[in-house]
Amino acid sequence: MRFVPSTTLAISIAAFVLTLSLSSQAPAQPAQPAQPAAPAAPRNLVGNGSFETSFRRENLWDGVDTTGYLGGDRGALPVLTTSGTIAETSMPLSVSVADMNNDGKLDIVTMDVVGYIRIFFNTGTPQEPKFTVGDLAGVFLSRLTEQQMTALGAVTRTFRLGGRLNATDMFKTGKKDLIIGNYGGEVLQLLNAGSAQAPDFRQPPDVGRTAIPTSKDPNKKWGNVFAPVVWDWNRDGRDDLLLGEGSYSANNIHLLLNSGGGSKPVFEEGGRHVLAFGDGLEQLTPTVVDYNGDGKPDLLVSERTGKIAVYLNKGEEWKSGEPVPELPFASFISSTTGTPLSFGGISTVSTGDLNGDGLFDLVVGKTNGRIAMSLNKGTKEEPKFEAPQEIKGTTGTPPMAMPSGWDVDYGLERGNYLAYVTVVKDTEDPKLAPADGKAAVKIGYAPSHNQVMPAPSSYLPAMGQFSGDRLSVSGASSGILVNAPARYFMLRQSGRVRFKVGSTYTFSMKVRGRSSDGQVGIAYSGNKQLGEQRVTRGGRDSVTVQRNEAREEKQEVIKFSAGPAWTEVKKDFRVTFSNRDLSDLKDTTGSALQISFSLPADAELFIDDVRIVEK
Repeated sequence: MRFVPSTTLAISIAAFVLTLSLSSQAPAQPAQPAQPAAPAAPRNLVGNGSFETSFRRENLWDGVDTTGYLGGDRGALPVLTTSGTIAETSMPLSVSVADMNNDGKLDIVTMDVVGYIRIFFNTGTPQEPKFTVGDLAGVFLSRLTEQQMTALGAVTRTFRLGGRLNATDMFKTGKKDLIIGNYGGEVLQLLNAGSAQAPDFRQPPDVGRTAIPTSKDPNKKWGNVFAPVVWDWNRDGRDDLLLGEGSYSANNIHLLLNSGGGSKPVFEEGGRHVLAFGDGLEQLTPTVVDYNGDGKPDLLVSERTGKIAVYLNKGEEWKSGEPVPELPFASFISSTTGTPLSFGGISTVSTGDLNGDGLFDLVVGKTNGRIAMSLNKGTKEEPKFEAPQEIKGTTGTPPMAMPSGWDVDYGLERGNYLAYVTVVKDTEDPKLAPADGKAAVKIGYAPSHNQVMPAPSSYLPAMGQFSGDRLSVSGASSGILVNAPARYFMLRQSGRVRFKVGSTYTFSMKVRGRSSDGQVGIAYSGNKQLGEQRVTRGGRDSVTVQRNEAREEKQEVIKFSAGPAWTEVKKDFRVTFSNRDLSDLKDTTGSALQISFSLPADAELFIDDVRIVEK
């Protein structure tokens, strides 16, 4: 029971009596007529049109995630698995250790699965390495031409070629250049356009011309997921090419002898040999190092399970014209506790003395997009490695807040350097003044954090014929995903709305910023089965299906531009079909909303209050 103090109780009783007294003295008031209820606001058919909800996505342009770990974007490629089927498989970050700016300290060069190249320059000492952020190179080699996509059988949205790189002076420029193997079975050369102290890698005008032939017929591919490393294996003064191979059930390390000279290596088909047999290992990435201190180059090879295999060189005499002596498998690298080191899935490996103790250490790229380091605590004759530790850099980069319920394409897979799309709250930006609610979506470009290399600034041109005004109900426009300029952006929703046929709707949204070529596409379709489909069987168990149906797809296009103040973009449209077989259709069977635009590198755009309502 709750006890009330006597003073409080007395005051409450007095107030109650006074209320009764005043009520009895007041004249009776006439009853007020009931007010009609306010009409309900039309339902917005666009989900999260005010961008009040979002989800986190890492912003890795500077190569550092929100927790401070170094790395790059993650991704997958279709490869042959141990079960014999082709499946999307997570691929690792590619790593190569080299002194890229000639300061006597080893740096880490990376290429992620999407295709971006970053150099993590060592700002510490030869004994205590320190990495802050990654310098982003203005190079994007993973963009497929339509011819390449046809040859590879690639899905429209898949651009990535799974590049793996090696920093080298194979081309005798006196600077560290890059050699890159990709998923398409190509080996590419990327020359350093800068200096030995300040490297600069630029987008080649024609990526195809950077390819180094490895067979007589360049259109005939003999492998894929190539992982290159350079070494003068036959000691003739010319750097040779070692290639790890991926995705087949039994891979090998191939040696391609260099018959060229100086800055122009030549790899003839007859000069290709198997240097080490995979014996069932897959996704092989080699690196060359004297593993046991006997003065002979050995091989360390990372593979699909995350272990690193050791192939020891017996030093057999090798004469020209004879088969290349095979390097036999010796063991997997073990930790200081005696258990095999594992990096948790397909990995890439490079080596270098990162702490100045005279012993080589391991640097490994992982499928989680991060870089791990394992220090060598053994001897030159018997290396032993600590448990791998993922490398941390500077303070973590704030993530992007991607709008929930929207598919967002900000050109990540088209080389749109430093682009972002993020939801901004009015509490984060006092000048935001959202048109509706407390948030809006912001699109723009992040500042470059490059410390040594020039900031990437050149955008790739559109591929072939680009048409941004075509929208499909079933999927995003292939024109936008394949042929669009790099700096093209897109926000999309599909399958959320069933329009009423014969009804009129109003589309509206608010925009602010800089964009002069924006457009909104609203597509809808009708589909009706007219009768049974016809199935025709042909030879070799082939089947042809003839569908008996009526189908029509229509599109509304709204052009827009933006200025310094919030501006409304608005249009009414009526949902109709011209196909008479669809005249009695009550609702549409498919729909899509797409907002697309491009931005200059120094511009930003805000979008808010996106609505579709029935009139």
